[in-house]
Amino acid sequence: MLSLNGEVLRLDNMTVSMSMELKDKDMSGQSSGTDTSEQGDKPKVLKFAGLVAFKNNKILTRLYELASSKNENNNRQTYRIGNDTARNLKIREGKFSGTISATEHSSLLAWEVSFELREVNSVAEQTENRKNQQSAAAQSQNTRLEQALTNAEDSGL
Repeated sequence: MLSLNGEVLRLDNMTVSMSMELKDKDMSGQSSGTDTSEQGDKPKVLKFAGLVAFKNNKILTRLYELASSKNENNNRQTYRIGNDTARNLKIREGKFSGTISATEHSSLLAWEVSFELREVNSVAEQTENRKNQQSAAAQSQNTRLEQALTNAEDSGL
């Protein structure tokens, strides 16, 4: 089962797969070394595939409406994801990404539907933001301390 912002989307024979890119860069130059520099954990991507019967055409229409939906800043809408695979992988929010497709099934009266949801506000992203905020706060503290010491020196204390 899949729900987006609490709205259930019923796809028959639904399958879900997840992928995640662990970005790194080769640092060995022209040598045969194996050194790499890590470049962060990229968002997880959930890939959904399933069938929508022709008689349930409203599901297909609604799926395309959700995929096309924009927020007040004219960016793709972020959805709260309700799905067991997403929950187990700690994916809470996502946006439609890549290609959404619907192809008529060759022998059933149904469409084969597939689409991707890319994770938004991931745990790795939250950790990185928290670390950057702490670093900025520490830099601000150091700047205030330096200013206080300079003021003290200027006043002859």
